[in-house]
Amino acid sequence: MVRCGVSQVRWLLTALFYMTTSCVIVAANKSVLTLYRFPSIQFVTLVQLIVTVTVLEVAKLLGLVTYPSLSVSSVKKVMPLPLIHLANLISGLGSTQSLSISMFQVLRRFTVLFVMIGEVIVLRKKFSIITVITVMAMLLGVIIAFIGDLAYDGAGYGLVLLNDFFTAAYSIYVKKVNDKKQIGKVGLMYYNSVISLPVSAITFLISGDIETTLSFQGWSDWWFCVQFVMINILGFVLMYSAILCTVICGPLTYNVAGVMKSTLITYAGMGFGGDYMFSWVNFIGITISAIGGIVYSAVSFSTLDQSQEPRKPAVSIA
Repeated sequence: MVRCGVSQVRWLLTALFYMTTSCVIVAANKSVLTLYRFPSIQFVTLVQLIVTVTVLEVAKLLGLVTYPSLSVSSVKKVMPLPLIHLANLISGLGSTQSLSISMFQVLRRFTVLFVMIGEVIVLRKKFSIITVITVMAMLLGVIIAFIGDLAYDGAGYGLVLLNDFFTAAYSIYVKKVNDKKQIGKVGLMYYNSVISLPVSAITFLISGDIETTLSFQGWSDWWFCVQFVMINILGFVLMYSAILCTVICGPLTYNVAGVMKSTLITYAGMGFGGDYMFSWVNFIGITISAIGGIVYSAVSFSTLDQSQEPRKPAVSIA
């Protein structure tokens, strides 16, 4: 069976790769930023970008990967994708730090709505009635969970909604760039990081976080250091898996995978991080949203056998 020329096995393995990487990095990020209270999101972002650029430069020198050399014309081709990528990183880390894992994951489901709107406007996609109904069910659950959230954090809610918007914009635009500009998956990773790097460095320098980062007591804790290294290495892996999933499976399938892994993380997160406050209204809302997400993913997967025109992005959901 083929979907846009891609076998279902390859489609499934790509989605699972993204889901597994995403689950692990969410837990590690929460531990570093909330349990250990690491003071600088900007520093974490900066280190992740440095790691990505370094790995790709070394891999290119060794002949393991190829991508277009840095040039003004190539930069023009990918803009504003790197800036969207940087905003996505910062807002994602900020909301992870401010919210419980469960509410972070539930609120991330607004990404689905933003993706659908973006695909209608940018990619001219159309969606079935059942798809729209399942998305509305997910969002109804989110609203109920919000009403019952005993640990409401306005700044955290604002950051996660920004993260939803930038994630949707990124997933749509990365597909558009890959289809029309021939930059390639590795090229997108490199340009996203190398263009974002100076902006991230300036942000870190003017944030006043240098002193608090250097004096952070957690540097003497070996387990913290292990997790800090892990989130920065996995930041590179997650970036690659996200681009791979978007290019191979399409922007909405990328988000389907996001819904499915977030369902697992949502319930597991109630017992991790120490900042989730249980209420029945909140729990019911989370469950309604999770069921809507599962049904939505099932509806999306059922479209895999439908014929698609070559080189057009696939329709799926997250």
